[in-house]
Amino acid sequence: MNFSRLKHKKIFISLFVIFLAIYLYSNKSYSLYELKYVEKLDLQRDIQSKYFYAKKFSIDETLKNEKKFIVKKNQNLISIFKAVDKYPPKKLLKKSKDNCFYYLKIKDEIIINIIDNEINEVIKKNKRDFCIYTRKDNNIKKSTPTSEIETKQFVFFNIISSSFYNSALDAGMSANEVMSLADIYGWDIDFSMDIRSGDSFGVVIERSFSKKKLLKSEIKYSIFKNKKRILEAYRYQDKYFDIKGNPMRKQFLRAPIDFYRISSKFNKKRLHPIFKTVRPHLGTDYAAPKGTPIYSTGDGTVIHKGRKGGYGKTVIIKHGNIYTTLYAHMSKYHKKLYVGKKVKQKEIIGYVGSTGYSTGPHVHYEFRVRGVHKNSLKVKFKKGKKLNQKNLKKMIGHHASNDNIYLWLKKNYSYIASYEKK
Repeated sequence: MNFSRLKHKKIFISLFVIFLAIYLYSNKSYSLYELKYVEKLDLQRDIQSKYFYAKKFSIDETLKNEKKFIVKKNQNLISIFKAVDKYPPKKLLKKSKDNCFYYLKIKDEIIINIIDNEINEVIKKNKRDFCIYTRKDNNIKKSTPTSEIETKQFVFFNIISSSFYNSALDAGMSANEVMSLADIYGWDIDFSMDIRSGDSFGVVIERSFSKKKLLKSEIKYSIFKNKKRILEAYRYQDKYFDIKGNPMRKQFLRAPIDFYRISSKFNKKRLHPIFKTVRPHLGTDYAAPKGTPIYSTGDGTVIHKGRKGGYGKTVIIKHGNIYTTLYAHMSKYHKKLYVGKKVKQKEIIGYVGSTGYSTGPHVHYEFRVRGVHKNSLKVKFKKGKKLNQKNLKKMIGHHASNDNIYLWLKKNYSYIASYEKK
């Protein structure tokens, strides 16, 4: 009897270890150069069991090819590039003060990075210099070996179970990267009302390191499946656009704070929580902890900063000749804010509080068109300027080396959408 119990105990422990391993490694982040190990979501099993399962994903080995050479006597760039069946970029053969590739010395190390059969970058290293040429900007940068910067691409993806923020952290993204992803889609997705269990996302992030320390990270491409919508964003000239060249940024943000809950909506016949009388509520209340940053939802000029009756500490911003926005119940203002200051979209103007007539910390947000109150949750905002055909082609070419990665993410997220329609 004791032997039987011991046997069952061992089986239980073994199963526990297996499931723990699946949990710990299912959301691992991967370098672009390790993508052959990225695991693919098996959605049918995931939907049935509510666990994250995986299938091995393989990618063409020709996607990434790196060759290293040590310069020998009488060698030049043309002879070195012959070894990889390529011709050096013209920029590297042009004599100039900025071209550190023009003169080679014996024992210099040359690294040629080829992606999708195209020269992606060329690096020259020795004890004194570090030079790097990148195809995407056709530029040469020079630094010392001590300041050598290493750039890597990472792919993250996950299915949202309850919280987008936690799901993104679980996928391997940093807190700043999660906020950046939310910023990209902040004009199209209300992260308090629109996110549903089963929504999903995928991102390609470029991280820069120096001596293994993360210096910065940029989202190059992202895809977000929200309800039945598939939204994509491509980085180009420090902004984000869809595949047709339409900017992701709109005239106004959907909300003045990040990661909130709506405690009271626009309602012309709301029962006031303090006075217990029917009074119109001509804005939207976003509940959040005291001290949460409040943003200007659009570019504009501050026309009021100060207490305003039951609104408490309030800021009003004028956007052109048509729109004004109001932010009330602040705990304090941003220290550099003043009447007449021109503010940018997403610029911090104050912090969540409970001043004035308020039952708890929140920001009361009003949106007015020519002085008339409108429900900000239902207003359709104008889009920014679309890329012309010339710049659209440049944007697509800028991302060409990652086509295989993007196609893989698109295929999987399209599958999610089509699966739910069945």
